Amino acid sequence: STMMSKTVGCMRRHRSLGKFPFIARTDVSLRWPLRPLGQMSAGTSDGGKAEYDFDLFVIGCGSGGMRATRFARKIFNVPRVGTCDMPFSQLSVAGPSICDKNTFGGVGGTCVIRGCVPKKYFWYASHFGHELENAKGYGWDVEVKGHNWQTLLTKKRAETERLHKSQVERRMPTAGVEVITGRGRLLDAHTIQISNPANRTVTAKTILIATGTTASVIDIPGKEYCISSDHILELQKCPKKLAVVGAGYIACEFACMFAAWGAEVNLIYRKDLPLRGFDGDCRRFLARQMERTNGVSMHSETEPVRVEKQQNGLYAVHMKTKNGTESMIADCDEVLMATGRHANVLELGLENAGVEMAGNRIKVDKHSKTSQDNIYAIGDVTDRMQLTPVAIQEAMAFLHTVYGTKRYSIDYETVASAVFTQPPMGTCGLTEEVAVKRYPNIDVFVDGDGGGWQAEFFNFTDSKEELLVKVIINTDDDKVLGIHIVGKDAGEIMQGFGVAIKCGVTKQQLFDTVAIHPTIAEEIVCIPGIDMMPAKRKYRNYMLVVE
Repeated sequence: STMMSKTVGCMRRHRSLGKFPFIARTDVSLRWPLRPLGQMSAGTSDGGKAEYDFDLFVIGCGSGGMRATRFARKIFNVPRVGTCDMPFSQLSVAGPSICDKNTFGGVGGTCVIRGCVPKKYFWYASHFGHELENAKGYGWDVEVKGHNWQTLLTKKRAETERLHKSQVERRMPTAGVEVITGRGRLLDAHTIQISNPANRTVTAKTILIATGTTASVIDIPGKEYCISSDHILELQKCPKKLAVVGAGYIACEFACMFAAWGAEVNLIYRKDLPLRGFDGDCRRFLARQMERTNGVSMHSETEPVRVEKQQNGLYAVHMKTKNGTESMIADCDEVLMATGRHANVLELGLENAGVEMAGNRIKVDKHSKTSQDNIYAIGDVTDRMQLTPVAIQEAMAFLHTVYGTKRYSIDYETVASAVFTQPPMGTCGLTEEVAVKRYPNIDVFVDGDGGGWQAEFFNFTDSKEELLVKVIINTDDDKVLGIHIVGKDAGEIMQGFGVAIKCGVTKQQLFDTVAIHPTIAEEIVCIPGIDMMPAKRKYRNYMLVVE
């Protein structure tokens, strides 16, 4: 299994589980055209006895798995639907290290229990520090005495457990879905063995794998002293000094959050810029904002060499730059390793069912079918786009394809997303780097990339937070290829423009759209539209035009 590399060679951290005591364990209307029930059910043999225990069985009950199971019963009338997931816990591992084995889960999955949802609560909490300071500029006599970490942690735990229980105790049973607690393992293409506490074996006509991903570990000495994004949401106290290894969206989001709480944060990454895969202008802009606005120390083109535990119980990260210069960050309370995630296929038994992998993901076609005809996979475990709403859409596409009459697949290029840094980023469509390779004639409209442009909201404040807006146009047909914004409320703004891009919005339509004033969002329609700003860059026949 690709997961085995996570634990091989890893030592247990030299500290007690007291740091993470909350490893709680529990055992716990639209109408679309449908195929006739005879085409959906498992069929019978020998006097009506069902050939399989379930018509559909889903291994993994995160966002995609939940949508598939509940809607299979409620909307598509699949007779017998079941699912399994590992016992609930706030952490997915049994110990305080990123190297510990993935042992726990819970209905709700990573997003609900230890991902998007609790992360956003942490983002809200850290962001209030900025907002309280900004309020002073508008005349509010605000005295900020500090932040109570235990209040946030207690409420976060209560909310994630509530969400889990509401699915297990109410929503799943109401939908007629049987939830079995335990790790699912394929014995063959139709048989699933479910481990403790269920200790049960079931059969299914169709199997859907939705087990998500787990944190990847880079193989350096002292990796066992590092924590994952699971652990950082369960720390007993806010660290005074934090080292973050990696510069993807998880790394950058937590770096900004803990800097806002007053921690000394160091971000260590191999590339010249953070957030690989996002638009270059946005990456450069955010790197400046993280350092200038948030106070994050950015260690670009730098690799961690090893992590050591000091005599005082704190940690030291030894690192080396691209040109060979060695240095050390000492006295870190925590070292967060956020270097990506890979398919959670530990002990899944894919080889027993003839399900093929493609690198670190399950191989699927555009309709989510694996190399085994009756087995499908959706969500992060397929690594097509690691986003919760994408997994939910893939679940719906799977249901329509297998049980409905509308066969379709997901258009990943028009998916809008947000990165909850401070300031946040919203993006939809192509980056400039991708667009120039695919379309010969492009105009790029961008403002704020040079710095100094602030949202009106900050005019009365001492905030250094700035704004960037970018629109990419295919001049051959006037279509908008991509929209990117970094600044206040970027995620909220981008949701609406994501609809526009999905509908094929053009530059002329942006021009024809009357702005809502005064707002930040109006800049997206004004810059290439009514303001008639000239393009910042033009590409003709795939070449940058120098004017």
